[in-house]
Amino acid sequence: MKKILLLFIIVFTINFSFGQRGPRGKVKALKIAYITEQLDLSSKEAQQFWPIYNEHEETMEGFKRKERKSIKAIKEANGFENLSEKESEEFLNNYIKAEEKKFLTRKKLISDLRQVIPHKKILKLVKAEMDFNKRLLKQLRNRRQGK
Repeated sequence: MKKILLLFIIVFTINFSFGQRGPRGKVKALKIAYITEQLDLSSKEAQQFWPIYNEHEETMEGFKRKERKSIKAIKEANGFENLSEKESEEFLNNYIKAEEKKFLTRKKLISDLRQVIPHKKILKLVKAEMDFNKRLLKQLRNRRQGK
């Protein structure tokens, strides 16, 4: 019964994610499936894990949007070479603040997950995220090279 419920949750999440934002939704769905497979969560663990993890992912996506916005602003200023020293300092300070916020967000995720899943599964999550990102980058490289 646990496996059926977990499978239903995965299928529902994947279907929901595929309907969102094209390729990003597909990547999100693949990431969810990969993490689910790697962590082998019980149905109780999954019910507690996914809301925490999804909230974390939304927060991190907000940071990524801000980073893209900053990079776009630099490009619109015709690159780094055309920035004044003061503008460069401002961008650098904002970058440091953003990195600190990302670190604190990641630290909060781990703290929250410690309440719902074993430490070993948290380590598996860290590894699964790294492995997924490596696989994704490899696939993108292969597509660009026409393999």
